[in-house]
Amino acid sequence: MLIPAAGLFAFWLGFVVGLAALLMAFSLCAMVAVKFGEERRPARLAKSRVRGEKELDPAERRGARWRGWARGAAALLLTAIAANAIGAGVAGMVPGAQADRFATAVVVVPLLWACLVIWMLSDRVMLRPVLGMTGASVIAGAAIAWTLLS
Repeated sequence: MLIPAAGLFAFWLGFVVGLAALLMAFSLCAMVAVKFGEERRPARLAKSRVRGEKELDPAERRGARWRGWARGAAALLLTAIAANAIGAGVAGMVPGAQADRFATAVVVVPLLWACLVIWMLSDRVMLRPVLGMTGASVIAGAAIAWTLLS
């Protein structure tokens, strides 16, 4: 019921203002849904605490520090490439005047970039977002090439 109501309200406000209002309302609703859906878990007891041994600090642990750097680099670079490729594909494929298509891409790219960064940083398995964003970039690149070649 809320989605059609928001769509009608956006239509009533006009295309540009309504689109901005609809995207903002959608973002706020998503934030509220995430906040209400969060779950607090009690801290897990490590095996070393149970045995009475000292637990190692994160700096002392042997681990994969490179994973954090790789995740950060992918969250910065790969998401920017994917968001800009999809925005350029949207600008080339959406019907309408050139200024409207450009405005749509300008609205889509930052929102998409934020969503992709959140996806990249929140997923435990780094391969899923990397494959998803690489595939989206390839599809958007193909759409751009198809638009330019036709």
